[in-house]
Amino acid sequence: MSEEASAPLNAPVLVAVINNLRDFEMARDQGWYRIPVNRAPRRLGADYLAFYQTKVFGAEGWAVNYYAPVLRVRLARRRDLLPAEADHPRAADEYYKIEIGPLQRLPRPIPSRRLRRITFIHTTLRRLLSAEEINDLWLGSEEEERLWTTFRENGIAAERRWGLREDDDESYVVDFALFCREGRVAVLCERVGWPTGVVLRERPPLDYDLSAAGWTVLRFTARQIARSLPDCLAAIQRAIAGRGGLAPLPSSG
Repeated sequence: MSEEASAPLNAPVLVAVINNLRDFEMARDQGWYRIPVNRAPRRLGADYLAFYQTKVFGAEGWAVNYYAPVLRVRLARRRDLLPAEADHPRAADEYYKIEIGPLQRLPRPIPSRRLRRITFIHTTLRRLLSAEEINDLWLGSEEEERLWTTFRENGIAAERRWGLREDDDESYVVDFALFCREGRVAVLCERVGWPTGVVLRERPPLDYDLSAAGWTVLRFTARQIARSLPDCLAAIQRAIAGRGGLAPLPSSG
């Protein structure tokens, strides 16, 4: 019986970036991957680790192709992980050393439709094995999931969790980014912890920053999405039309 056949499909998976051949070879041949403690996600625990490979991997680039079971996680200094680089400027920095089992190839690659910066994605084994593209991996709130399903059913190519800055500041992440012929549309969902049905009397700072950068900003509360999803969709479609319609997706070639 294969590993995935015997594992619960709700098993947590952490998707991490691997952007150089050496790290991939260490994961494949030595069975470990490293994450700097100061760059690690808030939730590190997972039963599986999957890898989003970047352009250095050629035909396998910009996609998730492999995953492996997590065996153990421990702290280590960089100089202990890479003794040949003991004089590296970050030699004393702490890393999480994630020890993994053999790499397994996914049934099919999970590509990113747009070349984008990704740090970590928390998902499940079910989603990892069934995803058709990178946006299928994210686990969102009930409202986000309803919008994502609606986008897919209506042929709206959206990017989930689109980062606006080089750091990992979650306050500068767009829930859904829509790339149009004449600009961009940002769709933001009510954040967890806000009172249900709250009336936003002041625009959050992110909205101002997006507007200043030329985005059309739509923000929906949980109640709007739950009770008036067709109206939300209509507002999104009007915004897309106002920006000249959706731009064609980049060529996979």
